[in-house]
Amino acid sequence: MARSVSLVVLPIELLYEIQLFAASPSLPLTCKALYGIFSASPPSYRAQYLVAAVEAEQIRGDVIPTKILRYSICTADVFDALFRISSDIVSSKWRPELPRRLFRSLTPKSRAKPPLWTDQDHPLPFLNYLFSCPNIHPPNVNSHEGYALTKGVQVGFVPLVRFLLNHGASPRYKNSMPILVAIHRKDLSLVRLLVERVDLGPGTAEQKQKGKKRKLEDRAQVTPEMLKAAVKLNAWDIVEYFTKEKGCVPDMQTLLMMR
Repeated sequence: MARSVSLVVLPIELLYEIQLFAASPSLPLTCKALYGIFSASPPSYRAQYLVAAVEAEQIRGDVIPTKILRYSICTADVFDALFRISSDIVSSKWRPELPRRLFRSLTPKSRAKPPLWTDQDHPLPFLNYLFSCPNIHPPNVNSHEGYALTKGVQVGFVPLVRFLLNHGASPRYKNSMPILVAIHRKDLSLVRLLVERVDLGPGTAEQKQKGKKRKLEDRAQVTPEMLKAAVKLNAWDIVEYFTKEKGCVPDMQTLLMMR
């Protein structure tokens, strides 16, 4: 009887060639040994695999950057290697989606250990790369109905929320879900950040030194539903902000709850 031979006894270079030929995302998951081998693969090889995977699927050109970004192995180093291998695989005219995988694993941090979040926390370094890379079109920050912004608000990741808003994220998706989430967190500063759009005006040197800001149109309109949610949660600072600063008028049911 012939003995079966495990793949793990093969040279690593040959395993790499097999995986490039198969373009299978399942091969590295078949056993711990293979998983360890492919987890240690260099960015240059991972870039080759992404090219092979895209070619195997024969997907439409404008979907290529979206597809590539969905792979967990796609990092800044891999992207750089990808452009060295195939400079024309991704057109700078194609606008990719922002993959949910970058935000799905985010969880709230303990408030007892400030700072809660910094610019170096995942996925901000990679996002900074994506939005500054000259070889690709900046991703759509409102992909998946504003999933990234909602997730950032949910975990209180203020630097991420600021980044997304500064790159065009809108808090109005899914009936202003990000704002409702901020209300449920009872976080007035987050609510204000999502609602208001404030920018430093050009002004004079004296105005700039004083940090004066010019008021812009709000990103979202405060609604009676938002006010009602704040009242139900006894978030009275948010209630005051909605009614006194934003002029939101409560409906009769909310008015009775406020008495």
